[in-house]
Amino acid sequence: MRAAGRLLLNREAAKKSLSFQSIASVDQAWLKFAEHAYELGIRRLEQITFDLVKSYGEGLADDVLDDLYAAAYAQRLVSAVNTVMHLANRSWRTVKPVADCGIARRVAVRRFAPSGMDDADVQSAVEDMRSKGQTAAAAVTLLAKSLGLRLKEASLLDAAKALRQAEMHGSIDVTDGTKGGRSRTVPVIRIDQFAALRTAASVQSQGRSVIPSDLDWKNFREGQLKAARLTLKAHRIHKYHDLRAAYACRRYAELTGHPAPVVSGRIVDRQIDHDARRIISRELGHNRISVVAAYVGGLRCTR
Repeated sequence: MRAAGRLLLNREAAKKSLSFQSIASVDQAWLKFAEHAYELGIRRLEQITFDLVKSYGEGLADDVLDDLYAAAYAQRLVSAVNTVMHLANRSWRTVKPVADCGIARRVAVRRFAPSGMDDADVQSAVEDMRSKGQTAAAAVTLLAKSLGLRLKEASLLDAAKALRQAEMHGSIDVTDGTKGGRSRTVPVIRIDQFAALRTAASVQSQGRSVIPSDLDWKNFREGQLKAARLTLKAHRIHKYHDLRAAYACRRYAELTGHPAPVVSGRIVDRQIDHDARRIISRELGHNRISVVAAYVGGLRCTR
């Protein structure tokens, strides 16, 4: 399938309908989709349907929410599939990244408190996961809630090493699975943070992370983590990303002495608010404080 897509793109280059730079970009994105389709047993272009690409895009939308991809990148991945499929079939029905797949247009300002703020709900979900044999997913859930880690970061974290760092320095270094390969330091100051690290270290045992040794990140995500999403939802937690937002809201309250704007509906002190956003931005692994609005609410809150 990848070769077929590349052939179609090369023909467009020969006709000068697409630049070589555009072809290279589309080809890389097409490769990602081709691998996804191959894993589903799909080998030919004729087997690709609107629903298949829509499902692929919905998975990317989840990845955006889990902070694995930027929304713009996820949109380009879907658009690339449309480009190749239009070349293969002029009557191809375009799959719209936003309208059909639910991929965010941009970083949105959070207007409602995240569902992962209730500790009782999180603990109930964790216990349910354990009862279902989803022990690694339970550890990831606790790491995301207590340390604000992305899904991939929590899954790849060497918890045993991180626990030693926390005990010695009061912080951990997050290096694996980070967006753009940017490492960062996250403070560990609360009992629940140490407890989450100890739990993850226990699940990890002699391994390198909580991911079972016979699985890689992708298979772990598509297997246990995907199944555990349903467990989260059963306990009123909409998605893993809400746990990261819950961390940000808690940190906001710790740093400012006031509830996050998305909880209280107001900002008490603009300068303190700005300083807190700057710190939270660093702890979450973002370069811009404006992104923090997606976690704690915007600078103008009307609730």
